[in-house]
Parts: sequence; C-alpha cells; structure tokens
Amino acid sequence: IDGQTVDDPNAFDYRFATRPLGGNAQIEVQRSGKPVKVAVALETAPDTGRNEMVINGRSPFQGAKVANISPAVADELHLDADTEGVVVLEPGDGTTAANVGFQKGDVIMAVNNQKIAKTVDLDKASRESARIWRITVLRGGQQINVTLGG
Repeated sequence: IDGQTVDDPNAFDYRFATRPLGGNAQIEVQRSGKPVKVAVALETAPDTGRNEMVINGRSPFQGAKVANISPAVADELHLDADTEGVVVLEPGDGTTAANVGFQKGDVIMAVNNQKIAKTVDLDKASRESARIWRITVLRGGQQINVTLGG
C-alpha cells in the first residue's frame, strides 16, 4: 500500500486506518501471477440503514439497543462485512437483555427459527409471546444456540 509492504491482515488494516480520507491509496496486488497497481479511494464506510432501536417487548432482548449491520457498524465493532443479523450495541444496565447475558457486539441471527435480518424483525419477534425462546447468536466468530424459558 503506497509502496509499503503488508505482511498480514492487521498491517493491511493499519495502513488504511492511518491514511487521510479524501484521497487515494495505491495498492499493488498479484493478479494471475503479475503485479498490478490499483488506485483505491479513501472514504468512510457507508452508514446507511443502521435503524438503531431499543427493544421494549417482553422478551430476553428487553432493554437492548440494537442496530442493523451496515458497513460502518461492521467496521466499528470489528465484524466481518458480510455478517448477517442484528447487532447488540448496548445491552443496557440492569435490563433483561443484560441479565440474560447479551453483550455489546453479539449478533442475533435467529429467534424461534425465524431469521433476523433487520431490527424490525427482532422487534417483531420480541413482541410475540413465547414459552421458550430459541436464539442463535454470533459472538466473537462463534455461533451459539441458546434456549431460554419465557
């Protein structure tokens, strides 16, 4: 990147993070075994469709502040850009979500076998009365299946 060797993914991230926004970076890559130079625009990650909300329905998520995973949110919380689900921004002090054990950065992927793609999906799922909550969470790259009583 701009003539400096990159040995690992952390170095790659560092080289970009220390460049000023607004310009370009010159990246040399190997394509079909040959070096190729590419100009990359340096701009902030798009932050569209975050749709932050606090879940109020009587559920294990009650009190959690959640958001859709936009490129900016993924960058902020060090998630893979292609992660699908709704991310917990803050479980909230003393809330049901905190007491159940949700943590900042947890990604809610499914609730009661329903895929959770957007905050509105989680809000809707949290308003349904359930005797048992089956929740699929992604935490630190590990998928966890949790069953909680309603």
